Amino acid sequence: MKLELFIAKRHLTKRSFGGFISMNFFISIAGVALGVMALIVVLSVMSGFDRELKSKIVGVQPHILVEKVGGVDEVAQTLFEIQKLGIKDIISVAPYVQGQAIVRSDAYATGVIVRGVDIQSEDLDLVRKNMRSGALAFTEVPMQVKRWFGKVETRMIGRVLVGESLAAALSVRVGDIVSVISPDEDKPSKLTEIRKTKSDFFQIGGIFRLGMNDFDSSLALISLPHAQSIYHLEDRVSGIGIRVKDVELADKVKEEIQDHFDSPFVFQSWIDLNRHFFSALKVEKTVMTILLSLIILVAAFNIVSSLTMVAMEKTKDIGILRALGATASSIREVFLIEGLMIGVTGVFLGAILGLWLTLHLNEVSDFLEKAFGISVFPSDIYYFDKIPAQINSGDIVTIVLSALVMALAAGIYPAHQAAQLHPVEALRHE
Repeated sequence: MKLELFIAKRHLTKRSFGGFISMNFFISIAGVALGVMALIVVLSVMSGFDRELKSKIVGVQPHILVEKVGGVDEVAQTLFEIQKLGIKDIISVAPYVQGQAIVRSDAYATGVIVRGVDIQSEDLDLVRKNMRSGALAFTEVPMQVKRWFGKVETRMIGRVLVGESLAAALSVRVGDIVSVISPDEDKPSKLTEIRKTKSDFFQIGGIFRLGMNDFDSSLALISLPHAQSIYHLEDRVSGIGIRVKDVELADKVKEEIQDHFDSPFVFQSWIDLNRHFFSALKVEKTVMTILLSLIILVAAFNIVSSLTMVAMEKTKDIGILRALGATASSIREVFLIEGLMIGVTGVFLGAILGLWLTLHLNEVSDFLEKAFGISVFPSDIYYFDKIPAQINSGDIVTIVLSALVMALAAGIYPAHQAAQLHPVEALRHE
């Protein structure tokens, strides 16, 4: 009897899985695979955005800013006060000057953020590694200036480093001369007053490409003394920039330093400056996860309908099994295994496709742009010149397990319905 029961059970399973390649089952597998693939790609891109934004922001800007209304005076004393605290997480402390200006070439002009840096004390490794031409140096160079009656004078001018997009917008290259136009007054004038401006000449000393559109199109780096000169700060600076070993500890280090300074100083970490942006990015990632999970949920309902149809089609086979002594749990097991097989197949295909697409996103984007003229990832909208992606093993495991649980749960209802069939009733209707 046990052998007959085993053969009958194998027969039901084989016949049931014979419908495995039917259209309903194919749609269920495709739905699971599509949901898993979409979740892997989207979460990888969102994680890549988060990683790249952090690396670019903390690579160019200081991790902690120490500022004061009207500028920081007694710069050396302030630097000494910070350094003598002996905080081990601090790796560099450097003054900086930052302001808005207009950069003008022979052909074009555009607004930029001018940042004056102390190359001796500030960490500029990210800029140095991403130089496309020229060099990271601010040494002065001579420039010939024509005066009245054809008289030519030689004056020393500074060098400026600009982003690749900014250089293209100005139509300049290394060695060209540009003028930096800044306000000629220390205090802002009223809107109704005519404001004077001052123009300083600089030579393009280098062109960098950081891969973040905001920096590549609107950032100009000059030496700290030249920045103090064009913004009339004399011996003052806009602030003190502090870099730490672990950028995630910036808030902690900021609080340690803040306790030793008076109220006129304002302390801000890179987290404070970008808190709303990264919070919005986190919310967007959560919302996208929930929305794309609905694809897997729809696929789970397809599994429910498919297995329910199988239970109806195999009523006679189920009745025979029950008549031979098969228990309700053994019938339930058949349908649960079938639902799990659909889930495993869909998850496997979706994971493979999702990982492949994540690793080749930029190639696919370039193909679509060349073949159909579709700009999938405009750099002026999405900050970067290529699609960032980071595959997190934790996200992959969570997606895979969640999809398998949904697929297994989808088989519970049809399995229960099949197991509740009475053998006499099942055979009578055949």
